[in-house]
Amino acid sequence: MLDQNLTLYLSQSETLILSSTFISNPAPSFVWTFQPSKSTYVTDLVNGTDGVIIQNTFEVRNSTAFSVLTRTSIQERWFGLYNVTAANNHGSVMLRFTVHEKLNPGIPNNLLIGCTKPSSVEVSWSDGGNSQYYQVIFSRDRFLNSQEVYPVTIAKTTDGSDVYSQYIDNLDGGHAYFFKVVAYNQYGNTTSADAVGCTVQEPCSCGTDSMYVTGVVLTVIGILTLLITVGIGMFYKRNGRLCHSPSQVPKQMDDVQLSDRGLRLQSEIERSPYQQLDTNEVAKASVYSEIGGHHHVNQIDPDNDGDGGKYESLEGRSDPNAYDEPHSKTSGNRGTYINTTIACKD
Repeated sequence: MLDQNLTLYLSQSETLILSSTFISNPAPSFVWTFQPSKSTYVTDLVNGTDGVIIQNTFEVRNSTAFSVLTRTSIQERWFGLYNVTAANNHGSVMLRFTVHEKLNPGIPNNLLIGCTKPSSVEVSWSDGGNSQYYQVIFSRDRFLNSQEVYPVTIAKTTDGSDVYSQYIDNLDGGHAYFFKVVAYNQYGNTTSADAVGCTVQEPCSCGTDSMYVTGVVLTVIGILTLLITVGIGMFYKRNGRLCHSPSQVPKQMDDVQLSDRGLRLQSEIERSPYQQLDTNEVAKASVYSEIGGHHHVNQIDPDNDGDGGKYESLEGRSDPNAYDEPHSKTSGNRGTYINTTIACKD
């Protein structure tokens, strides 16, 4: 006998046709049974009842037996396990047919959104049944004009759990997003009814603050380093000037002092034959004052009276800087002048 194990998917109101073929000699007998689920009882199917039509044929030439069960306008309660048993005096064999309803995936339910991490959202949901895999879709306008599909697929688990979750990353922080879950199988897809949304958190500013603090610290260190460098440079520059000042600035001062001393020495040498004049009592430099009259005049060199030019010192004159006419009666031809010009050395 030829053994067969088949799985069929049908929609409601479709016609169920189960065909079985056996190699048998002599011709076998056939028994069909139906079991809606593993937890329910098994019933025998009788031709002409509950929309069941059973047709059995046998070909002697090639010893082939056929049994076909037909159920028209199948209903939801007729999905399940169908068995056919072929038996003769040599033995028996059973074939199984599992008939599933062609169903789109059930609607994912218990949709929850968790916006607890920056730039990402955790989406969780429960299985609605008949699903093979899932995908999350999201939108920023409640799916009015835009929709994006997250590329990661979530396969249906085989451990019996019907709760799933997926993290959606790389979202823009500070914006509201709305999410749905789409379930897929070989017959179609089903989308969760309501869109659930939340505002995505902005990226954590801890790293930014840390970088900011690091930048501030580095900036402060740089400024302090610059100030210290400039201070050290100014210190050395100033100290360098002070160190070089004995050979430069004091030298110039010494030159001035020496020049002043030379001026005074030269003046004293030039004026050594004469009596000292109080320069505070002289009105202006390079002024020639005539010593007139005979009042309080001391001759320096009495032997040179005939020369007509005598240098005399003034003592007690009220106005030593006045210029007197040489033709006064008291002076006669003896007009004596004192050169009070002060020589300055450049």
